Amino acid sequence: MRNKIIYFILILILLCGCGRIESNQKVQKKKENKKEEVIPTYQDLNDTPISFYQLQGNTLTKVDEIKGNFNPMDDILFLQVYPSNLDTVSLNSDFSNSFYEEYMKYQQKNPIKIGFHITYNVNGEEISYNIMTPSNTMDHWEQFMAYLYDDYVNRGKSFYSHIENDQYTDSTLFTSFKLQCGAYCKDASNIKLSVFTYDSEDDFLNNHYRGNSISEIPICIDNC
Repeated sequence: MRNKIIYFILILILLCGCGRIESNQKVQKKKENKKEEVIPTYQDLNDTPISFYQLQGNTLTKVDEIKGNFNPMDDILFLQVYPSNLDTVSLNSDFSNSFYEEYMKYQQKNPIKIGFHITYNVNGEEISYNIMTPSNTMDHWEQFMAYLYDDYVNRGKSFYSHIENDQYTDSTLFTSFKLQCGAYCKDASNIKLSVFTYDSEDDFLNNHYRGNSISEIPICIDNC
């Protein structure tokens, strides 16, 4: 009887030992798997300069801020977009062709598109969104309405309208941007408008642009 008890105890010890070894092996495997999981780091190689400008004759003057007393349905700004960070740019040709020639220098390195971002506060809540196609221009029309223009495709025309969603294609160039006050624009504060260039979805994290090619201006529409 005594021998049977000793034998039984030895079996229990062996079983527990094997269980511990197996458990330790599982833990070790998990640690090894975690080490193998390499999270790719984001690196932006897009060095395209981009800024907002106002065109006077053949000269572009960089816009650093917008100030004014604007009411609902007023145009706040109409700005040209140009691949430069210089304070002034003297054009050798008309704006549409000059934009195209300069833009293509960067487009040849890596296909890029132009997008915009608006952020502001309403009653303590931050509203932030991208405008990357005409379908985004009225996302928050209560405060602001945006209009996108392609001067290059309309070159030579004395008058042309903003781009509608059914006119937008992969070859569309956003060369000009207009922002208009909505019915409740006066409720908005701490307004900022950005223009950026991007080449893939990787340039965005949680819908926020995280690349290098961006320019931002503050906008004050009341009591500036």
